[in-house]
Amino acid sequence: MTVFSLSKWAIKRIDKIRRSFLWKGSQEAKGGHCLVNWRRVQLPKRLGGLGIHDLTAFNRALCLRWQWLQWKDPTRPWSALNILSTPTEVQLFRACTLISLGNGQRASFWHDRWLNGQSPSQIAPDLYSLAWRKHQCVATAMTNGIWKRGLRRMSTTDEINQYVELWGMLQQVQLNDQPDNIIWRFSANGTYSSSSAYQAQFTANFSDFDWDRLWKTRAENKCKFFGWLLLQNKLWTNDRIINTGGQANAQRPLCCSASETALHMLASCPYAQQVWSAFASTGIAPQQLPPNNYRRFKQWWTSMIGPAGNRSSQEREQTVVYIAWNIWKERCRRVFDHKSLTISQLILLIRQDIQNWQTAHTTWEE
Repeated sequence: MTVFSLSKWAIKRIDKIRRSFLWKGSQEAKGGHCLVNWRRVQLPKRLGGLGIHDLTAFNRALCLRWQWLQWKDPTRPWSALNILSTPTEVQLFRACTLISLGNGQRASFWHDRWLNGQSPSQIAPDLYSLAWRKHQCVATAMTNGIWKRGLRRMSTTDEINQYVELWGMLQQVQLNDQPDNIIWRFSANGTYSSSSAYQAQFTANFSDFDWDRLWKTRAENKCKFFGWLLLQNKLWTNDRIINTGGQANAQRPLCCSASETALHMLASCPYAQQVWSAFASTGIAPQQLPPNNYRRFKQWWTSMIGPAGNRSSQEREQTVVYIAWNIWKERCRRVFDHKSLTISQLILLIRQDIQNWQTAHTTWEE
């Protein structure tokens, strides 16, 4: 993956194996086994995914290593060769780097980000389309104004304004005897790393929830994974089973009323409300939610765990996750095992889970 770009069929086959292992633990998973879209799963955790690498993006990040080494270590025997890179890889490399201009022998005049952190093609895109020679280095292009060739065809006000702006910026440029240097924008030390190159490809994405708080919660991984599914409404509750053509008892297992939804099970069910109330001393204030208002469910979760930043908030986060997890387990216990716990028994079980986690981690830290 560092040398060649993986073909689409190879990525598809590898993803099939990874997807089947994640959702079913076997060689093949289909249909209802895959609870969350694979593209979502491959997003970084802070963006709502599981952080499983997107092979296309990771392959692209690894291939940037060669462009970086060609810049930083010209003594390598292959550095003078033309590196085979896709247009996407070239654009990504240029977006991730800044050029500290020296003698201008290596930096591309139009493409590299050497002029106040931008490339001339970004500053003057209309002029770039008119320019004749787009692959010259800075030193060559600025000799006798060679970069201006082709710009006589300017015919619009925008093109003239861009020319004046670019010309004014170029008047401040002074070349020297030092070689050009390159800086990686997405690492603290200015050096390329495959991790930063991979993460840079998600800078345009935005998060729909504070997922970092969920993954940093002091709870077992299975509980946090459950919370991840819950906040996306991906639990196999009876309403989802019926809506996808399956067969299930429409009644709510915990309160034996109308159709079951994940929102009602946790936020509005009388059984669940009594469980939440038992932990009011931790700062949790039970709040009901309209049974079909999924869009407000993440707001409800956020209000339950409260503001972040102190020890009490960590305890609330832990408590909320374990309460939700055990309510779900109680629901499954009634559906599949035909057994049930009283509210006091479930509360005791939740407290034991929290205590067990704290004991295990206290012992480990010591």
